Amino acid sequence: MTASTVVFTDGACERNPGGRGGWGWVVDEHTFGFGSDAATTNQRMEIRAALEAVRALPRPLTVWSDSRYVVDCFERSWWRTWQRNGWLNSKKEPVKNRDLWEPFVELVATGKVSFRWVRGHSGVHLNEVADRLANAGMLGEPVAAPLDLAGLVLSAAQGAGTAGRFVVSAKWSANCKACGDRYSEGTSVTKTDVGWVHEECGAA
Repeated sequence: MTASTVVFTDGACERNPGGRGGWGWVVDEHTFGFGSDAATTNQRMEIRAALEAVRALPRPLTVWSDSRYVVDCFERSWWRTWQRNGWLNSKKEPVKNRDLWEPFVELVATGKVSFRWVRGHSGVHLNEVADRLANAGMLGEPVAAPLDLAGLVLSAAQGAGTAGRFVVSAKWSANCKACGDRYSEGTSVTKTDVGWVHEECGAA
């Protein structure tokens, strides 16, 4: 019996909705993918991350995601109801992100793909790596194999308030999620549980 490939997926969006976004998936230091979208939503990036993983990887496949939206679509068979209702939801409104869901459903319907939920930023190593890949995609940062899995996990585990946190130069302008003041493109920012903040706010 062939062992199931296990992949962790994640999405990111600097301003939700409509901001620059990224998606990422990872199996190991040599097997991963990531990408970006110029204007998107966090939900679309979560779907895209899982969709791209399913497109790229062999079956059987187990997909871990910290998005209930993604996991419940398949584990609770929401997609079957959407199809029966002509891609309308329970409120009789068009299902959002149908352009991603339809090809995703077609791939999963071929079988041998299962989904599991993982709480985001809960110390699950490959979930943290997927988050870093999604942010790299969003920021347009190059990533090459082999991944430094230990280094990526360490930078995630160190948390806000340390010099080792994931600090980048902003490629957008937005309000700091901590202090509320606006930062401009080029400002050093870091991502915390509340979102993107000034580097100094992340160290407070």
